[in-house]
Amino acid sequence: MTGGPGSFNMARMRPARPLTLLVTVALAMATWAAGPPLAAATEPGAFEQRYELVATLDVPSARLDAVAAIELTNRSRWTRTHVDLAFVPRALGFLVDEGPVTVDGIAVEASWTTDINLRVPLAVEPGEEVRVQVPFTLAVGLAPPAFTARTSAANGVLSFGQWFPIVSTEHEVYGLGDSAVTYTAERIRFELTTTTPLPRDAVACAGLQAAPAERGTSWVCELERVRDFSFVVNPNFRLTTRDAAGIEVRVYTETVDGAATAGTAVEALLGMQERFGAYPWPDLVLAEVGSAGGFSMEYPRQVHLTRDKVVDRYVIIHEVAHQWFYGQLGNDQQAEPWLDEAWADFSARLLMGIGENACGTRPVDSPVFAWPAEATTGGDWTSCDGYFHSVFYRGSEFLTAVRATMGDETFFGAMRDWLEQNRHGMVEGRALLWHLQRETDEDLEPLYASYLDDPDPRPVPALAGIGAAVAPAVGRR
Repeated sequence: MTGGPGSFNMARMRPARPLTLLVTVALAMATWAAGPPLAAATEPGAFEQRYELVATLDVPSARLDAVAAIELTNRSRWTRTHVDLAFVPRALGFLVDEGPVTVDGIAVEASWTTDINLRVPLAVEPGEEVRVQVPFTLAVGLAPPAFTARTSAANGVLSFGQWFPIVSTEHEVYGLGDSAVTYTAERIRFELTTTTPLPRDAVACAGLQAAPAERGTSWVCELERVRDFSFVVNPNFRLTTRDAAGIEVRVYTETVDGAATAGTAVEALLGMQERFGAYPWPDLVLAEVGSAGGFSMEYPRQVHLTRDKVVDRYVIIHEVAHQWFYGQLGNDQQAEPWLDEAWADFSARLLMGIGENACGTRPVDSPVFAWPAEATTGGDWTSCDGYFHSVFYRGSEFLTAVRATMGDETFFGAMRDWLEQNRHGMVEGRALLWHLQRETDEDLEPLYASYLDDPDPRPVPALAGIGAAVAPAVGRR
């Protein structure tokens, strides 16, 4: 960070004069075209991705034997020397075996560069394709509190979130906030075999393509244009379905009737579509996990709800809102968690008609590292200067103030345009701030200065879309 909230310089936000703009764009593009940046060899957005996940699950022992086959196409202009795969179960102690890792059928020496980052060496020329294959075995136990709705085993329920090696940036797991940055894959196909027959509705996953008629051992799920995939297994699930303007909502519960949850999910879907634009997928799944505590968790087209939150209206709407802010608009959730959490909190409060309750003064755009935490535990979640009050609640207060200053028509119109321009891509805070200022005649400087810690907004609007173009398409309560 380079300064406090008062250090923000609005002069960088003002639209450039036409000649200045053209020169700036030309210089930026010339620099970009001259050669790869230092991080080019590891930029995950350069890869077009397709996943084939084949797994065998023994429910009584919570053991999963799987193979992740990842097809990568180099869409950049430079040779890619390796790919980084985030593998969160390793930090949780659930990964009992992995490998051998192969590239196009040939064994390679993959290495762990952090607790969760598996680096696989490659030599992929522009336009070329490779197939990376990672066999692995998980022995799933009860995850730490912040992770109980991700990959965890509790009360006979197995939840699998952030469970397979996925293309990401090189980073470490961090017990406060989200622990993986992911980019949109063209396709994720999942084939599950269970060692014993289970009821048809025992497996909750989005994109369900095949399942037993009544009981059986085989399920297939396939999703397109998503940045992650999750599923939950519980032989005692009961299924509730609803239709939300053509979107199938499926709710899997054990301890409660799913009707209230489904009704709230439909309300959230329709309300978010009205304000922020289309939900681009055919279904949405909400599944009750086994843990009675911890934080619920969102994935593209799927939500994992802890047992104490299955009928919590705020939590359900918040998680559905993440289908827009993270699911459709990706961001670095460790560096800029406000880009999904503040927007999800703001959306839930908006749809519920409730106000903000922030009591802290920390900058809204603080990274998760502003709060010390262990790898999978720790962190200040609830104090007035903690993560929730700063990023969620004060973030919602900030966005409410921006909305009031811009007016509803301008604000929501600007955000629908933003979603349309960047859907399935990755965005940065400075580009969003520039976009909002550009779309209104009102001066947003006082708000930016009051709530943000020098967000360094992008000065050239023409460059705002480059991130999405170069890096076509990382979600607690």
